[in-house]
Amino acid sequence: MTLKRLIWWPIYILWGGMVAVLALGLLDSPKGGLLAPEELLKRVQLESESSWMGIYLSGQKVGYVHSELEPLASSGYEIREFSRLTGSMMGASQVMLLRMTVVTDSTLAMVSFKGSLNADPYTTAFSGQVDNRVLSVQVTAGGKTTERFIPAPEPLYLSQAIKPLLQAGRLGTGDSLKLAGFDPISAKMQDLVVIGAQERQHWLMGKEVTARKLTTRMAGFESTLYVDEEGNTLAEFGPMGMVIRREEMERALDLGDDLGQVDFLAIYAIKPEGSVEAPRKVCRARYRLTGVDLDDVAKASYRQRLIHPEQGIIEVSTVSETRDTPDEELEGYTRDAPFIESRERRIRQAAKGAMMDGTSRLDSLERLADWVFEVIKKRPSAGIPSALAVLETREGDCNEHSVLFTALARSLGIPSRIMMGVVYQAGYFYYHAWPAGWADGCWVEFDPTFGQRSADAARIALVAGDMTNAVELAGIIGKIEIEILEAE
Repeated sequence: MTLKRLIWWPIYILWGGMVAVLALGLLDSPKGGLLAPEELLKRVQLESESSWMGIYLSGQKVGYVHSELEPLASSGYEIREFSRLTGSMMGASQVMLLRMTVVTDSTLAMVSFKGSLNADPYTTAFSGQVDNRVLSVQVTAGGKTTERFIPAPEPLYLSQAIKPLLQAGRLGTGDSLKLAGFDPISAKMQDLVVIGAQERQHWLMGKEVTARKLTTRMAGFESTLYVDEEGNTLAEFGPMGMVIRREEMERALDLGDDLGQVDFLAIYAIKPEGSVEAPRKVCRARYRLTGVDLDDVAKASYRQRLIHPEQGIIEVSTVSETRDTPDEELEGYTRDAPFIESRERRIRQAAKGAMMDGTSRLDSLERLADWVFEVIKKRPSAGIPSALAVLETREGDCNEHSVLFTALARSLGIPSRIMMGVVYQAGYFYYHAWPAGWADGCWVEFDPTFGQRSADAARIALVAGDMTNAVELAGIIGKIEIEILEAE
């Protein structure tokens, strides 16, 4: 079995960060530029506008973005954005559709937003509004809506408003800004730094143009934007070969005969030095890692320990160590979380049936791993799954197996979390997710995607938590290198 689907999270992080789902609140400027919100708090006057951008990955077209700006009778603006991203995984075509509508006041500060991320068979809807300096955000997945409230002492500017701000002359040449970004799907805050430069000649898309170069840094990713004299984005170059560039509508919509042939598994897979025989049977292994914080890796899993810090060597085993873990930390892993609806009656009923007759907590968790493996039909899926939706559809890959296992265990008060990292298969390490449950004083890791009661050691956990913690992988993707030193 070779289902390795966490790869869609890197794609979502990169794509979302470049085209859509960030809310930006003004903080201190790192290097001059705008010094106070007052410089933005002036009414702007813009005409209706429509623009198109093509999305490319490693030189191949994978989708497009369509943006519209419309003045409102209230003197504010409505900004609409639609994005389509298409690729393949394990030979199956995958399509992600992202819709976003933003309503602003006359200064382009956010009043409200709503949108959705659709990828068969899952749809995630999100909305938010600012009222009395509080941002309320609603996320609907699996038929359930969760709401969070976040202080908003300063005006918030969505990423969709950056271009209008440029056109209105609010972000001048050489401005540098540090902004607070919010992703409504993961409910995570991320700093975004924008560094400006003066206009000069650049060679873009086969011709010489006059443009300003802007550098953006967010969640470990760095992108470069080129903006013309009218404030139009000509092109944006992101990590790992992702490019978004301005095009006429006909060209943007022309997706070609090869659309969907870009293999995300191949693009983001990690080719290690060395190899592993029978990876699902490996019980102990040592790896040399570069491009990642080794202390973070050692903390991510109770099965991992740092052997030689100066040489970057870690050891992974199938047996978890016992470590001091605060009760409040464990309690946090028994609660509801985005996409993990552990308090729902249907989840609790399914959990009781799956773990029936367990003689101990460990035995019950092993029964749960078996049950999740048996009931979920194995198929690639590009959506962001919720446990309720997975319980209904009973199909998917590693994310679906992991969120369902985690929600079921939490529903009965058993601390459970999702491990996110890489797993070895057929000569490569692929991004993957698998669950862990608290038993006998430590985190015990399972892999129901592979039908494992004990996760093998031919894998490296990089992050642990909930599905929303996947954004922490952003600073690792494309940088990590692995050497297999030994495997037993």
